[in-house]
Amino acid sequence: MSKPDPERSLKSLNMKWLVMLSSLDLVVVLLFVAPEFIKDASLTNVAVMRGLVTALLPVIVLLLTGILSHDIKARLVYWKWTNPYPGCEAFSRHGPTDVRIDMAVLKKNVGDLPTDPAEQNKKWFKLYKLVGDDKAVVEAHKLYLMYRDMAAMSLPLFVLVPLCLWLAGAPVSALWITALVFVIQLVVCCFGARNSGTRFVCNVLSIHSTKKIPQTAKSAPTV
Repeated sequence: MSKPDPERSLKSLNMKWLVMLSSLDLVVVLLFVAPEFIKDASLTNVAVMRGLVTALLPVIVLLLTGILSHDIKARLVYWKWTNPYPGCEAFSRHGPTDVRIDMAVLKKNVGDLPTDPAEQNKKWFKLYKLVGDDKAVVEAHKLYLMYRDMAAMSLPLFVLVPLCLWLAGAPVSALWITALVFVIQLVVCCFGARNSGTRFVCNVLSIHSTKKIPQTAKSAPTV
């Protein structure tokens, strides 16, 4: 029997938050573009809309978050093309700035600490696989994936929603307002993902800096 994919499990836990964000986006768009729809909506119409939203939004969210690859999502979050993963600065930036981590002890426990970004990510990922079941690591990983997928969802919405409004004949002001809403959402989610990514990386390093973990790798997903 094949083992379950931990990342897939974490992403399924995040689905409700992604759907809630998309629901908020829908309400915001309606407030700016068609406020009379919300004002004049009857209880029956509200019930129908709620049913449609409940049924369709999870599918839409899956489509929007599945458009971009893992690499593109990371590049979107960190705004750089090469070595965009949080682990690429594990030992040169994140570890030394975390007060919980004694870099000298960390080096003693895990061996030489690389400085090349790609090698840092490889080294960090090996360390992560050893402690991937730790609760603090799992929670930080979950939040990183959540904010990363929120950012990935915001980018196509930034393009698609104003385009659909333009095709529907909405006023230019509505197009600019919705575009601005999704730009702000994208930036906020990117910084949320960065902060969670840093915490994710440092939680792994902090464990290894307090004790030497036996080098028996556990199954863990890519990030």
